[in-house]
Amino acid sequence: MPPGGRGRGRGGGRWGYFSPKLQLTPYYVRCQSSNFIIELRSSRRPLLSKSNVDALLAHCTVTPDRSEVFPTDLVAAKLYFLQWSDALEAMVFFWERRLDGAHLLDPVLISNVIVASDKDEQRDRIKSLFVARVHSLMEGEAVRRCQNKLQVTLDNIAGLSKRLRKQQKLATFNMLDAERKGLLAERDLISKRIREFKSAMQCILAHLEGKRSGECCDDGVEIFKFHGDFDWSRIHHLMIRELRRLEDGLPVYASRQEILREIHSHQVMVLIGETGSGKSTQLVQFLADSGIGADRSIICTQPRKIAAISLAHRVWEESNGCYADNSVICYPNYSSVQGFNSKVIFMTDHCLLQHYMNDENLAKISCIIIDEAHERSLNTDLLLALVKKLLERRFDLRLIIMSATADASKLSDYFFGCRMLHVVGRKFPVELKHVPVARTETSAILKPNSGNYASYVADTVKMALEIHAREEKGAILAFLTSQMEVEWACENFQAPNAVALALHGKLSYEEQGRVFQNHAGKRKVIFATNLAETSLTIPGVKYVIDSGMIKESRFEPTTGMNVLRVCRVSRSSADQRAGRAGRTEPGKCYRLYSESDFESFSSHQEPEIRRVHLGVAVLRILALGIKNVQEFDFVDAPSPKAIDMAIQNLIQLGAITLKNDVFEFTDCGWKLVKLGIEPRLGKIILDCSYHGLHKEGVVLAAVMANSSSIFCRVGGDEDKLRSDCHKVQFCHPGGDLFTLLSVYKEWEEVPEENRNKWCWNNSINAKSMRRCKETVQELENCLQNELYIIIPSYWLWNPHVPTQHDKKLKMVILSALADNVAMYSGYDRLGYEVALTGRHVPLHPSCSLLVYGQKPSWVVFGEILSVSNRYLVCVTALDDECISMSSSLFDISQMKSRKLQMRLMTGFGSILLRRFCGKLNTNVLRLVSRIQTYCKDERIGIEVNVDKREIRLFATLGDMEIATGLVNDALELEKKWLRDECMEKCLYRGGSGISPSFALFGCGAMIRHLELEKRCLTVDVYHSDASAINDKELLMFLEDHVSGISGYHKYAGIGQEGEGTEKWGRITFLTPEDAEKAVAELSGVEYCGSLLKISPSRTSFAVDHRMFSFPAVRAKIFWPRRYSRGFAVVRCAKQDVDFIVDDCSDLLIGGRYVHCEISNKYMDCVVISGLDKEVSESEIFDVLRTATHGRILDVFLLRGDAVESLSYTACEEALLREIAPFMPSNIPLSSSCQVQVFPPEPKDCLMKAVITFDGRLHLEAAKALQHIQGKALNGCFSWQKIQSQQMFHSSVSCPATVYFVIKRQLDSLLSSFKHRKGATCNLEKNENGSYRVKISANATKTVAELRKPLEQLMKGKTINDATLSPSILQLLLSRDGIMLIKSLQRETETHILYDRQNMNVKIFGSEDKIAVAEQRLVQSLLTLHENKQLEIHLRSGDLPHDLMKEVVRKFGPDLHGLKEKVPGVELTLNTRRHVISVKGKKDLKQKVEEIIYETALPLRSGGLGQQLSGEDTCSICLCEVEDCFQLEACAHRFCRLCLVDQCESAIKSHDGFPLLCTYEGCKAPILIADLRHLLSSEKLEELFRASLGAFVASSGGTYRFCPSPDCPAVYKVAEPGTSGGLFSCGACHVETCTRCHLEYHPYVSCEMYKMFKEDPDLSLKEWAKGKEQVKQCPICGYTIEKVDGCNHIACRCGVHICWVCLESFNSSDDCYGHLRSVHLAIFDVLDM
Repeated sequence: MPPGGRGRGRGGGRWGYFSPKLQLTPYYVRCQSSNFIIELRSSRRPLLSKSNVDALLAHCTVTPDRSEVFPTDLVAAKLYFLQWSDALEAMVFFWERRLDGAHLLDPVLISNVIVASDKDEQRDRIKSLFVARVHSLMEGEAVRRCQNKLQVTLDNIAGLSKRLRKQQKLATFNMLDAERKGLLAERDLISKRIREFKSAMQCILAHLEGKRSGECCDDGVEIFKFHGDFDWSRIHHLMIRELRRLEDGLPVYASRQEILREIHSHQVMVLIGETGSGKSTQLVQFLADSGIGADRSIICTQPRKIAAISLAHRVWEESNGCYADNSVICYPNYSSVQGFNSKVIFMTDHCLLQHYMNDENLAKISCIIIDEAHERSLNTDLLLALVKKLLERRFDLRLIIMSATADASKLSDYFFGCRMLHVVGRKFPVELKHVPVARTETSAILKPNSGNYASYVADTVKMALEIHAREEKGAILAFLTSQMEVEWACENFQAPNAVALALHGKLSYEEQGRVFQNHAGKRKVIFATNLAETSLTIPGVKYVIDSGMIKESRFEPTTGMNVLRVCRVSRSSADQRAGRAGRTEPGKCYRLYSESDFESFSSHQEPEIRRVHLGVAVLRILALGIKNVQEFDFVDAPSPKAIDMAIQNLIQLGAITLKNDVFEFTDCGWKLVKLGIEPRLGKIILDCSYHGLHKEGVVLAAVMANSSSIFCRVGGDEDKLRSDCHKVQFCHPGGDLFTLLSVYKEWEEVPEENRNKWCWNNSINAKSMRRCKETVQELENCLQNELYIIIPSYWLWNPHVPTQHDKKLKMVILSALADNVAMYSGYDRLGYEVALTGRHVPLHPSCSLLVYGQKPSWVVFGEILSVSNRYLVCVTALDDECISMSSSLFDISQMKSRKLQMRLMTGFGSILLRRFCGKLNTNVLRLVSRIQTYCKDERIGIEVNVDKREIRLFATLGDMEIATGLVNDALELEKKWLRDECMEKCLYRGGSGISPSFALFGCGAMIRHLELEKRCLTVDVYHSDASAINDKELLMFLEDHVSGISGYHKYAGIGQEGEGTEKWGRITFLTPEDAEKAVAELSGVEYCGSLLKISPSRTSFAVDHRMFSFPAVRAKIFWPRRYSRGFAVVRCAKQDVDFIVDDCSDLLIGGRYVHCEISNKYMDCVVISGLDKEVSESEIFDVLRTATHGRILDVFLLRGDAVESLSYTACEEALLREIAPFMPSNIPLSSSCQVQVFPPEPKDCLMKAVITFDGRLHLEAAKALQHIQGKALNGCFSWQKIQSQQMFHSSVSCPATVYFVIKRQLDSLLSSFKHRKGATCNLEKNENGSYRVKISANATKTVAELRKPLEQLMKGKTINDATLSPSILQLLLSRDGIMLIKSLQRETETHILYDRQNMNVKIFGSEDKIAVAEQRLVQSLLTLHENKQLEIHLRSGDLPHDLMKEVVRKFGPDLHGLKEKVPGVELTLNTRRHVISVKGKKDLKQKVEEIIYETALPLRSGGLGQQLSGEDTCSICLCEVEDCFQLEACAHRFCRLCLVDQCESAIKSHDGFPLLCTYEGCKAPILIADLRHLLSSEKLEELFRASLGAFVASSGGTYRFCPSPDCPAVYKVAEPGTSGGLFSCGACHVETCTRCHLEYHPYVSCEMYKMFKEDPDLSLKEWAKGKEQVKQCPICGYTIEKVDGCNHIACRCGVHICWVCLESFNSSDDCYGHLRSVHLAIFDVLDM
């Protein structure tokens, strides 16, 4: 820091870098002992220490008579000499040592004895020293280093030239040529630097030798201007600076003389100096050195204060001691009392504009340098236009326009085609890396703290962390768009050995200086706005992160609104950002966008004059006497509309008036010109002063300029909630500006030493408050100096007491922002209707008006912020009186007539409302669109609050009834569908393709329909544009033609083979007749531009849409559907064709000798003829493989037409019959395997099917497949032999969220499977983002073994904990539950999934982490249940609108006062939701609610209509409702457990159906939607079985269960008077008579069969009647039938009987003997 530091001038706006002139009184008192005194004076700080001074004196060649050392004074030492020769030698010694670099003290000789020749002798001796030193420097080490570097460059050029003369590839040649061009440019740069250095030394020599400095320079251009006698100190400083310039090698130094020649010979020049050229710091010194400025000032303007301040400081440091007066100062702020007495003055372009307004000739300025002209700021463009006019009046004035980009031709053309001089910047190569970041990944990394910031901010922080982790040392510069983003990034960048620094335009100079400092051992990570693009050079930056975004304020002339939005940078800005990485060494630029994105950017940023409100510019132009602003000579003329809008705004503000087509300034207008600030801010200050609110007006203008950064809302969710609570205490009902005034007023009252702590405690940005104070001081000085208005220190306005000052301030704000008025639309989603444009824009979420429960009818806003949405910011509340008193620019009554009204509709169930809304609100959006079209009003809206079970309808008074009717119609339709909704339940499980008996299980848990005849209730719906059809509109269309829809299933688009892509879905009807009617009447009907196709569904929901309950192993089989023509084609290797023909001719295949020959068409094929038509491809392949060694690739038969065979349904049944014997008999077949046969396409040669087996039955599956291999199904032809694919498949899937958790374990598991022979496992990503492992193996056992560990990992662990009741699990759906899951997932690295339908929780991850997560989840859920929150709402129709403000005022932002009143309770205030969350015991919660109710009472004179919350009584248990469940049909509330108990009772008793609401007088049925939410899948199945039993029991004998024990099948009893039919049970395979319910008995009547059942022999007796050949055994009575002629009969009891007389014998011999002796014959005569 220079001497004098920072001080204020008379105008309060000047501070400078200067060396005060040393007013040291020489010793004129003659001393007796000392004739000569040498003072060693120091002009720099810090001063030398005493030891350094002593060391310097110790080396002096002459010993002084006496010496004094003053280390803390500007005179470091005094040496006293008696002899002149000693004093002279000492002087020479000190200058010699200074030239050697030992010190920088100025030796000054004071002579008490004055001799004329002494001065000449001293000058000659010192001059000879300087001349020798200049000569030595011209050939010194620094020059030699440059020459050596030049020689190396020349050698490299020669080497490249030699290589280029040789033949090279084009790409290599281009690369070498580019490298050579770079070296040539480097050669020229080094040569010019050496020449410039020597020229400067020659100029100094000429001065020392008494020559004119111009004589030693080319074209007479003086590098240095010297006046008068030798100033040895200045000459030495010039030598030091030249040496430093030579070593630094700034490119602009090499072009110094060229620049000076151009400036001497031309009035205007455009200097294009690329980033790093040094133009901003060196050019002013070149001009000051050469004397171009003469006795006038050189002005260098900058767009921003920080650049002006930092450049002034840098130039002062570099040029210290080089000028006689050493005058380099900076004017960061304007004041009319500022003088132009310094050689070099840095200031902002705004400051110079204000000086121009006071002095249009700028008489005391000799040269103007406009830096950073490429930014094309509004002030820069206006200044260029005004200086252009000035140049025509002042030919001695010089103008240099400096730009960092090459696109400066427009500026050159504007200034009469002036010369453009290009200075090549010193740039090192920068590697560009385009790394567009996946938003989902980034948001997962920084989501907890990302708040409302756009994703690119988090992406930038993430990239900075990655660069810090992997790249070598070097500073990181990251570009963001605003102060808030920069500060958020700094707070969220946490990394070891790194320091995060902020850089934006609102930092103080000291704070900005931190980015230029070195931080030992730590990497600098600088988050900056576009301020760092070109204005500043930060040392050490090696890495740049370009977010590709910039915040841009744009004035829209068509709407008259200022819109602040974030948009893409231009390509030139992106290149500038990248260039910051190559300033000192090669660097890298990480662009967070793709190359294609970069190409789509605009080439250059649009000039600010075309983007902003032109109020201040037009005001200045008119003040200069220019009558027609449209004809003003702009560099880039803004649109005429923008100029007209600015003029109209100035007229409205009262700054100008129009008289006789001429604009005249009012007194207010001239004051605004003198103030030089934005007219609307100036108007606020002036109007407030008029009302006596001086202090308020100045502060109001200051806080408006810093409004976006005063409140600090950063950190995690809890930090943000705490910040919001702190803000509430300042929120004022008058709006944002009043709130900011409150903050500043309280901050100002805090002692200065405590302000930082106060800001921290109240979530206020202390830096912003200090900036506000600085702005207030600047404005106060400006008002005092320019308008002679002194601002008092006291306030009249009190934020806590409403007075007339509130109204005055509102009127002042309205007067300044009259074109920014908006009216509340009546609909929060629309927000406010801007009066002048008619657009609807909501309040920003941070608006202080949202703290209050009601919105003001009118507001006036500062501007519109456009990020992802548009918002009103800086909003002030107005009432009708304020609006009526103002000179409105719109029709107030017409706007009021457009305000929307709100109608509240209640009494709905949550499921009804969810279905009313539809997925992603598509249904309600379509309904809104219909209503808007019908009523011709796009503002009509519907809001559905499922939690409160209410609908809010917004429409104008005239449209309200129509809109209400349409909403009610839609609700009634949804109610009907809910009542008719049924679950399709199978009575038992059959195999896929076999339609089992099923029932429709509907509301009241009743059986709505029982289908036993396998008739179709479900239809498939097809449409050519199925994806575009709205589900509800299609259902309404079908409902109009066919009633009785009980459910539908939208096709998910992931079907099996053969599924059509045009399939919309399936619809189930209540009766088969309705389904048949839909097929008959609606198939082929046009709908939405295409024909509907409706066909009976081959499978029902109950079969087709249930997930298998077992791990699946799938096998693919096929069989031919076309007969063989007796020819086969064998594809083989071309070289093996002849061998195969020789080996296979006359080969026996399938019992026939075949003939082989080479194919005439394909040279790699052999044709086999003479085949039996029964032979299959596999049989041919097996025979050929054994007959030849040739390589056979494939075999296929030539087939004819397709034959008629079994339907695919019959094929499925036949396959199941073949497989069934191999499956376990104790398990239902459907639980063991399922079969699906795919309908063939017309051209298909094969029938295809998939058999899915239970993976645990892999051995049985293998046997079954072996059994069907080569077998033809019953009903098929013998040649239709089944072939089984030898590979078996299975798959296991999991969502993406699960995959990322188990990825490491999954990769390890899959890696262990790689060496498993005959098996492969492939990981795939599905289209929906989920992941699937596909398993393929040559054995079912292998598939099952591989699948088991995969399923354990990918399906997770289900928590089975008896303490977790359904009501506790429901807490996982609450906000606290969701946060708990996220926290546990993050801490344990697991994924937790709650299945709401089955009411279970699964945890995914490694086993050890699952165990930890399970334990913590159970404990946390139980704790959460015990401390279940009570939410107290502070905003509703019955509550005072300022209740939340009163609660915060009374109990504090953290509610500590309320906690003290109710110890043991935890309270959290959410200001955005206006809710207090209460945790604690039930009685404590009730007490808190009572206190809040008492707080609300005094705020409302009429009292409150009802308590803040009411209690419901459950009509089942007659107690207060706990764990509330609201029924859909009637909206009555019950305890969840009570409803579950009601269902359990029905299950146990098989009675109590239908299930109805027990509320007195209600009797509404409990809908199936309720039952789904109340009961788990298992319990719902039990309820269905109980209902089915009750249905059968109450059917009056119409239906009966299968007689087999526990068999679930039901059959219909035969009608009375009809014969019984066959019931073949699909579950147990028993055959039953439907009339007598006994075993099926064909050909026998039921009565007779019953008699047979009672007397088993009755049928035999009936049969034996009248038959002579039938008799009974005399011993056992067994009936015997004689079928042969022999009369010997052997009974089963062992006796032998004589058929003639029925005598019995023990042996056959005895019987035969009896026949011979008694009956004389063995055979009957007739039989003979």
